[in-house]
Amino acid sequence: MGDVTDCGYEYKSFCPCIPAFPPHFSAMSDQPDQQDQQDQQDQRDHQPEPRQHDTDRRVLKSASQQVFVQTLYLFLELLNQAILDLHARRIRTPYHTSILSGEAWVQELLNGHPRRIRNELGVNRGTFTILCKAIQLLDIHSSRHVSIEEQLAIFLYTVVTGLSCIHVGERFQRSPSTITK
Repeated sequence: MGDVTDCGYEYKSFCPCIPAFPPHFSAMSDQPDQQDQQDQQDQRDHQPEPRQHDTDRRVLKSASQQVFVQTLYLFLELLNQAILDLHARRIRTPYHTSILSGEAWVQELLNGHPRRIRNELGVNRGTFTILCKAIQLLDIHSSRHVSIEEQLAIFLYTVVTGLSCIHVGERFQRSPSTITK
């Protein structure tokens, strides 16, 4: 893979068929760089003096070629980014990476200010504790990964907020399939 750094942007050519940008290329710059100015000066030095209308045509052709090359490089950059995005999808990355898990958030609510649990779950701390004990009396137990307290908090939070399973799962750091169980 070829790496080119231009103005702090690191370009990685993922596909060997897509060349890396020349180091002096900048798609965002309208100013010609020193290499372009030197090339233009060399071309002028080695050519006979043209007539006025030929000069205008050559400048237009040169400008249109520059636009074409810049457009081509931009297209190749977008194509390369699409390939990199497809490759990144194949690499599994954890989705729920918050430091505060659902269980920790429930414990924070239970041990925090009494109004917080009321605002978030719609019940007071005492009512939450009574509901947990009632669920246990119904012979419902904690699962391998989710405690009774967290299960009840998920239910109450969903009822109070009306959020979708995806948003509730984000709050509790759980998958939507765990939330709907």
